[in-house]
Amino acid sequence: MDACPSDPGGRTPAVDAPLTLRPGDGRYPASLARAAPPPAELRLRGSLGAPRRRVAVVGARATDATGRDTARRLGRGLARGGVSVVSGGALGVDAAAHEGALEVGGHTVAVLGCGVDVSYPPSHRDLFARILEGGGALLSELADGAAAAPWTFPRRNRLVSALADAVVVVRAGARSGALITAALARAQGVPLLAVPGDVDNPLAAGPNRLLREGAGAVTGAEDVLAFLGLSPGAQAELPLAGLPPPERALLGALGATPAHADQLARAAGLAPGAALAALLSLELAGLAEQRPGLRFRRGDG
Repeated sequence: MDACPSDPGGRTPAVDAPLTLRPGDGRYPASLARAAPPPAELRLRGSLGAPRRRVAVVGARATDATGRDTARRLGRGLARGGVSVVSGGALGVDAAAHEGALEVGGHTVAVLGCGVDVSYPPSHRDLFARILEGGGALLSELADGAAAAPWTFPRRNRLVSALADAVVVVRAGARSGALITAALARAQGVPLLAVPGDVDNPLAAGPNRLLREGAGAVTGAEDVLAFLGLSPGAQAELPLAGLPPPERALLGALGATPAHADQLARAAGLAPGAALAALLSLELAGLAEQRPGLRFRRGDG
């Protein structure tokens, strides 16, 4: 979540054409109203999915092995609990959190400090492609083709925190950009959590300071899920391997609360007819459950 030097990066693979989201169009996340200022429009690749709980997992780019492992375990555990994992698509903690969610077929959103068609850092080209292929999303308020620059990351961070129902800081030095996200979360009224660390580890200085200032202490996904009032293990691993792209996108959009087929189609970026056919296919596979009124929720698989 730290700021990075300017670099245009490379273009991400054209898995999904970008969409423009504006307040009031039904796909624009309502929680972004608490961002200061709320973006007038967003560019989206992939799917934000049906309404679900979201948790931001953030931390230093130059993290240590413990930080990467903790972020990956948080990503896995939160995704298994039906939570969408939000982060900034950066090196270190961000990447590990996204990877953890992907490992269990979960939903993850990368909020970028560049255009959604740009890979920054360039080494994350494959990660961003896998987020899209897994039914997740790349989101930015910047225009397509916009390069990453130092000023874009603090602005990006306000969207990361505003999207989330809680923000978890894993590893952060005393001047880490993740602490900007933490301050923004506090200003937005978003609950702030932190992973405690060894007092002699400079990368634990940020989380430990946040804990002294009143952040909630967490050591794993179970603590975060309990804070949100969710049961650990409420969602089994999500079987995405081998599914066609429409089914993958819809599986990422399905949640525990039934949603109408048309709403799911919009969330997945599909035509209504194609979405309904894919939903019926998921239903036959036990991955979706149909309710009265052409509403669907995630199945038990």
